[in-house]
Parts: sequence; structure tokens; C-alpha cells
Amino acid sequence: MAAAINQMKHDLPSLESLKVFEAAARHLSFIRAADELCISKGAVSYQINKLETQVGQALFKRSVRQIYLTENGQALYITTGQVFNQLRKQLTQISEDNANTVVTVAVSTYVAVRWLSRKLIGFNEKHPQINVLLQHSVNDENFNLQDVDLALRWSDDKSCLQDECVASAPIDMYPVCSPLLLKKHGITETSDLDEQRFEQSPLAQTQLLAEEHNQDCWQQWFDIAATELNNPRSLIKDSNVRVQSAIDGQGWMLADQLMQNELNNQLLIAPFHKVLKGYNYALLSHPKRHLSSNAEKLKQWLVAQLANPF
Repeated sequence: MAAAINQMKHDLPSLESLKVFEAAARHLSFIRAADELCISKGAVSYQINKLETQVGQALFKRSVRQIYLTENGQALYITTGQVFNQLRKQLTQISEDNANTVVTVAVSTYVAVRWLSRKLIGFNEKHPQINVLLQHSVNDENFNLQDVDLALRWSDDKSCLQDECVASAPIDMYPVCSPLLLKKHGITETSDLDEQRFEQSPLAQTQLLAEEHNQDCWQQWFDIAATELNNPRSLIKDSNVRVQSAIDGQGWMLADQLMQNELNNQLLIAPFHKVLKGYNYALLSHPKRHLSSNAEKLKQWLVAQLANPF
């Protein structure tokens, strides 16, 4: 088999002959082909004669003022045109990939610090030539998905558009607070707590550390807990600051699986059983944005990571 393949390689005409033929066939002129390729008319004739001798067939009909393709010449021209176009596309893609070693990912600092950054170590070791640039504009009002290659964004099931969402990981959310907060209000046994205690003193006066209005889910949690939301709120836009504020005992926050470290170390506790569902960390890509092969590699890697994220 190997010998047959090697023999077939040796039987192929030279690339130079095929390139000259394609130009001459496209222009139906040896002179124009010579001008395009920056060679002499004699060099064009030499390459065409060499190719015709090798294939054993005339490829052009020659007259005093004009040349025409034979039937075999027309068939070969169609094939060489397709092959050269494919070569151009492939070389352009390789060139673009070499230029586009940077892949931009929009992600909040909360997700970057608690999940993506440590995960990227493995990707960087496997693909050291790809530079992953993290942008933290994903929650900005003027954020445009088309300005980045990929985005990791918190969303609910309804807002994750099907044509933009590549993959997603479901998240659960639940209230957490510092043991310091409960101790401050004289609560020492969390087993005595239930969701209805939020309606009673002293929990009714404790702060709810909240996100911006379009991302605040406290009302949804109180709805599933079948209790009234009367607590004062404190708006803290930065998720990392909100976590630290909760640790410092300033109030309650809605946590998710990315805060498991704080729960394991008893910096925060989750005393209630009601869990808010229907939200995701979604991997997004604009359907009309062309992704380089490097961006495609990162996209597929992130899809695999989201299959078992926590």
C-alpha cells in the first residue's frame, strides 16, 4: 500500500505546471498567464507542453490568435480551480489562526476567580500557543456578545437564547450568612431555624446583600420559601465584595456552588433547606461571529468543563 501511494505521488505533475496551466486556462491566453505569474511566455509554453506530455493528452487547441481548452483541458481546469481555491482557503485559515492566537472570553471576576482561572491551567498546558484574554465586561449594560469570542454568563433558563447558548451548567442558589451574624442576634442553634423565621425578629431586620435589580433573585427565593420579603436590602454590585461582606457578618447573600470553600471552612453557613433552581452559568457565542480554530478549541474545552463543573 505504501509503495502504491509513493508511486502515485511521483506520477503527479509538478505544482508549477498545474499553476501555469490553471492561469492559462482561466485567461485563455499564454501572454496574460505569463503577466500574472511574472514569467515569460516561453516559460508558460514550456510548462504547458511538459504537462501535456506527462498526461499524454492535448489540453489546448492552438490557433494563430487564440487558444481553446480541449475537453480534457476543460475537465482538468475545473479540478485545478477547485483545488487551488481550497488551498487558498486553507492557507488563509492557517494565516488567520497564526494571527489570532488571542481568544477573548467575557466573564465576571466572581466566576474567573472561583472557577475558570484554576481550570485554565490545564488548557494552557495543553495549548501554550493560545493566549486566553479574560474580559470582565460581561455584566455591563453595554456588553455586546459580538465583541468577544466567548462569554460565560449567569442567566436564567428563559434568557439563555438558544442560538447563542453553546452549553450551560445548572446552579442552585440558597441563603448563606456568617456565624457571626447569627451570634450577634443571639441565635446559636441553626437547627431551630426555618424559612418562616425571616418574618420574625431578629431575622426580619437583617440585611439582604443584593445584586443589581435585573439579577436580584431574593424575591424568587422568598416565594419558594412561602414567606414574606420584608428585610432591608444593601446593594453590592461586585460579587466578590458581596461574599466578603457576608463573611464579615453584614448580612445574608444568595450563594451557589462556587462558594463551597467558604461553606466547608465554616466562614459561611446555609441553615435553610429551600433551594432556588432554574439558573445557569451559560457559555455563549454570537452565532454570526467567525471563531478562529484557537477559539473553537477553547469553546469545546469549556463545553467539556461545564459538563461536570463543580
